[in-house]
Amino acid sequence: ITKLYLFRFFWMFLLLMPVLVPFFEENHLNMSDIYLLQAIFAFATFVLEIPSGYISDLFGRRITLIIASIFSFIGFVIFPLADHFLTFVFGEIILAISVSLLSGTDTSLLYDSLNATGSKKAEIKILGKFMFYTSMGEGIAALVTSALILFVTLNQLAWLTAFVAIIPIFIALTLVEPERETMDKKDHKGNMKHVFRSLFKHSTLLNLIILNIMFYSVATLYAVWMFQKYWANIGIAITYFGYIWALSNFSVAFTAKYTHKIEKKIGSAALLVIIGLLPIISYLGMGWTEAFWGVIFCFLFQVCRGFNQVILRDALNKRVKGDIRATANSIAQIGGRILFMIGGPLVGLSIDQSGLFFTSKVMGGIYILVFFIVLLPLIRQRKNFMPLKNASCI
Repeated sequence: ITKLYLFRFFWMFLLLMPVLVPFFEENHLNMSDIYLLQAIFAFATFVLEIPSGYISDLFGRRITLIIASIFSFIGFVIFPLADHFLTFVFGEIILAISVSLLSGTDTSLLYDSLNATGSKKAEIKILGKFMFYTSMGEGIAALVTSALILFVTLNQLAWLTAFVAIIPIFIALTLVEPERETMDKKDHKGNMKHVFRSLFKHSTLLNLIILNIMFYSVATLYAVWMFQKYWANIGIAITYFGYIWALSNFSVAFTAKYTHKIEKKIGSAALLVIIGLLPIISYLGMGWTEAFWGVIFCFLFQVCRGFNQVILRDALNKRVKGDIRATANSIAQIGGRILFMIGGPLVGLSIDQSGLFFTSKVMGGIYILVFFIVLLPLIRQRKNFMPLKNASCI
């Protein structure tokens, strides 16, 4: 488990991320291009998500993580070499292969390891620590970026990001995969029927959990690609981007780490309401705030992300068996990818044509609807079920 923490820390040690939008703009991409690029990434992961989760369930977590790390390294090598939109598309597709292989596999290995060792610790607490180290990796990388940006170009920073991407490969090679129940490696049709029954015929509650993971994961994803443009619009110099990015990721880290305690204190229903309200407050806040303190709304998105990644994902992983766990996580991710594929280019076009502040207000209105249509049914449905032992109360 400690090695998994380390793996995720270095996987997210992305030096280029705090200045990725300026890096793209330096390479002649506008916001429409950037959102289109991310929509292509979302489409590629959409196509690969279920097959990659199925591969992980069928052939093993360790080998899947090794291959994912190799593709990640290759993808980041392409970025500093790119001089055209299509080259970036190629790099994003390579990274999509990497992310789709990783998606659900590391979380599944975490739960497999806890089950195999008979750990008495609540899974939601361990998952919170897992997300803590993930966000700390990105946050500390952002602080390093803040120091480096004074001495290196954005292209040199892209090369350094590729160099760091080698580290997860070596960590993945040292991982040990516990024994677990697996599906039949020859009966693929039967396996797919088993996955479908387990996920979508299990209960309305599980369906609503997956639906909320989709909508509230993509809420933060839309916003994250606005952050750097927003900071520039409110007059923050690029030299400070790394520090702000670090603080935003530390918000995720500490929120995730203490989610289990917050849930015990205020209850899962109240925490779900907070998850639903934070994107509304944050989008509308960004839309109406053209001053430095507007960065607070960026941090609120990350708090929502921390809660979502722990409480909803724990609720999902506790309700599926180990033989389909990676596939289940991949399916939850797919929904978010579809939503970004559809909405991402529209958000980018809206920013270019109507401005970021107007677009933020529109997104706030959309998430008011999501709150009533998607989240409230989950809160009502959870009252009909007893919580699982050591799981989120959802």
